[in-house]
Amino acid sequence: MQSLNIEPERPKNPYGPGGRHSQDTSFISAKMYFVICLALFTMMGIIKLAMPVDDINDEWAKKGGASGGWGAEHNHPVIDNGSGGSVNPPKQNSPPAQTYYPLKSQSSNIDQGLNDKEFRSDDLMNALAPIVALPAQPRSEYKMYQEAANFVPEDLLYDTNTPHGKAFDFILNRDKRKLSGDDKHLFQRFVLTLIFYAMGGTDENDPKEHHTSSYARGGWESDSVHFLTGLHECHWVKKSLEDHFWGILSIESESDQRVGVTKCNNDMEVIELRLADLNLVGFLPEEIKWLGTLESLDMQNNHLAGPVPSALGDLDELRYLSLDGNNFSGSIPDVFTGLTNLERVYLNFNEFNGVMPSSLCFLREEGVLEDLWSDCGGYPITCTCCTVCCDMVAECDEMASQQGGSD
Repeated sequence: MQSLNIEPERPKNPYGPGGRHSQDTSFISAKMYFVICLALFTMMGIIKLAMPVDDINDEWAKKGGASGGWGAEHNHPVIDNGSGGSVNPPKQNSPPAQTYYPLKSQSSNIDQGLNDKEFRSDDLMNALAPIVALPAQPRSEYKMYQEAANFVPEDLLYDTNTPHGKAFDFILNRDKRKLSGDDKHLFQRFVLTLIFYAMGGTDENDPKEHHTSSYARGGWESDSVHFLTGLHECHWVKKSLEDHFWGILSIESESDQRVGVTKCNNDMEVIELRLADLNLVGFLPEEIKWLGTLESLDMQNNHLAGPVPSALGDLDELRYLSLDGNNFSGSIPDVFTGLTNLERVYLNFNEFNGVMPSSLCFLREEGVLEDLWSDCGGYPITCTCCTVCCDMVAECDEMASQQGGSD
């Protein structure tokens, strides 16, 4: 007898062989594969970003790079055999020819950087060497140049043991403005930087400064008047501590309450330079004559020494000159005849000697020079045209007979 299958028929699995569990497993495996690939791709990107730029370029150059093709490790260098542009692999016994595809590398970047720096150094040197002048007073850091039979300005500018060398080093290597040799403000910026170093300035951003500074006493720091910043030199100015404290009681102009470059004209040329009461040491360089638009020079109450540079006679626009309260010595140079705008000169409380220059007395007689102060209180300056005579210490007396000039 035929048996009957009484077991109920099972419904077909709508999800195919393996059932729903099998399909879910396959879906999960594909998803995990996608996530793993995405993670690996992300990790490769992070690693490439973390690698130095030059190393990445080298790796891409070996492997073909983003431009496609095989890299140097898979292909022979391409050479031109002169047959109308066709290329062939090098012969077995011949030296490998150099590829014409330039590969960026760290060494090439360094070489290019050195070439650019050398070019800029030559450019600045050609511009600045002609204006360099040695100090008139013997100084230890300039001894080898002052005693040399033939003075070479280039050697001085490369000597960072001198203020000239430090100024050139700043302009060349650390100045953020990166002026070129034909920039119209190059002389002005260099001279102001030279004045800073010649007067004992210390640049806190110079890693060599604490090793090479020649001035152990006095001097000033670049941030005291905002010197040697990346700003234009007309912004090398700062409010002095003394004037800031007493400013609310002062009736003087704002420029009298600041130190540094206190005024420029519309062409961004220096008109007023006030470096008073800054504990400066050192000397006033001859190169100051290249500040041709200077109208006011205030260096009072510091410790500057040496002779006054004869280059002051080249400042045709000068109206105000204050060198009082320093240690300047020697005779006062007779160079002021052409300074027909000069109204006030203060030379007192120094160590000058001799006779007041006839050029200053001439300006007094012409009624141009209104005030002339010196240590003419019997010693050591002889002056018949001064308006005020001082005693080199503290006392000053007005010369009533000279208020209107000599007759």
